[in-house]
Amino acid sequence: MTHPSIPTSPAPSPLADEYAAIARGDHATGDRGTIRFAVSTDDPTEGKGDLFVALGLARALRAEGWGVAMWPIRRWAEEVPADTAVLVNMIESFVPGLVPSGTATIAWVRNWTAQWATLPWLGEYDAVWASSSIARDELAKVVEGPVEVVPIGVDLDLFTTDVDGAAEPRTDRTVATVNFWGARRGVQDVLQQVAPAEPIVWFAANVQHVDAAPGVELRPAVSYFALPEVYRAAAFVVDDVIAPAAEFGTLNSRLYESLACGALPVTSCALGLDELGLGDVPVFTDAASLERAIAMPTAERDALAERLRSVVVERHSYAARAAQVGPSLDAAIARAATRSGARDPLLRWAALQREVLRETEQERDVHRSGVEEINRRLIVSEEAVAVIDHARQTAESERDAIARSYDALTHSAEYRVLDRLGGVARALRRRG
Repeated sequence: MTHPSIPTSPAPSPLADEYAAIARGDHATGDRGTIRFAVSTDDPTEGKGDLFVALGLARALRAEGWGVAMWPIRRWAEEVPADTAVLVNMIESFVPGLVPSGTATIAWVRNWTAQWATLPWLGEYDAVWASSSIARDELAKVVEGPVEVVPIGVDLDLFTTDVDGAAEPRTDRTVATVNFWGARRGVQDVLQQVAPAEPIVWFAANVQHVDAAPGVELRPAVSYFALPEVYRAAAFVVDDVIAPAAEFGTLNSRLYESLACGALPVTSCALGLDELGLGDVPVFTDAASLERAIAMPTAERDALAERLRSVVVERHSYAARAAQVGPSLDAAIARAATRSGARDPLLRWAALQREVLRETEQERDVHRSGVEEINRRLIVSEEAVAVIDHARQTAESERDAIARSYDALTHSAEYRVLDRLGGVARALRRRG
């Protein structure tokens, strides 16, 4: 019998093609109008979380009769198309100055709540969605209009416990899918110290820059659409919540996605779990508490995972989110219909200036990256020269030492006696 294991090359879901079609804009037309999402990219291969959240809700809204499309950063200096009924903004750096006056605008504050709250144009949105009640209360301090709690969710067609009607065998292993984007995350310190019965399998972006540890088996990141197969094979999934999100209890998609696949998440943030109905999700604060959590007996683990999964299926699918936000979308559209004229010229100017600044920042980063690469190559060259120079100096020292030894030897009394005896011997051989 073949024992189940965590797949080394998990296969992507067939739904990947449908997601890619939405990202391309193939489904921008719908009977109820077009909803565009302001996102960092429209390329799913970049692995950006904001895009997958937008695509998840977009797919569910499409089933409700909406046309859906993405509005990536590379187009933010352009006028938003006039056929856009609603612009849902996913990123705090987007300025809605180039959105038509008659288009409804919604800010979906998934994380970075404190930064969103400082935006001088936040009140320009027709609605604001927050990912937790704590975030909602913070945003309500600076917004006069409606602020609703709309957490992110999960696509239950993509993240599921079975494939073709059959459940896949599950291991007792723990996985982590926290990516490393250059800034050290708190979970890294925990994983450096953890000592579980079997190493935690960590799929990480930029895995070559992640420090190895005895309690971790490092693997390269897999695509978003391969995550369901990983989660279906795992018993536990380690979830790490960044500090700006943990402050307001705005939790990760990983929480819902792992449970939807029948794996039990172990998260670093307890705040926000209760209002989601997921208060029994195990929480860790250090290596010891993580070890205790993933040592949970199999029967207890399976029962808890199934109970929490039922909460996710009932309350946290993107289909449920689409039904929830329907009235909010209609109200925002009605509010936008009362406006006339163009957007505030100052807001338009701010949008254009923000994109100029973004381009400048990108050029600076490219220049800095080039300088850093040159410096790296110089350091490597200098190190190589230093090695060669050291070898040269060593060879010269050995040469000089040999020369001194030779000189001392040839000038010694013993050498002169032996040299004379050698000459006499040679003469006798010639005479003989």
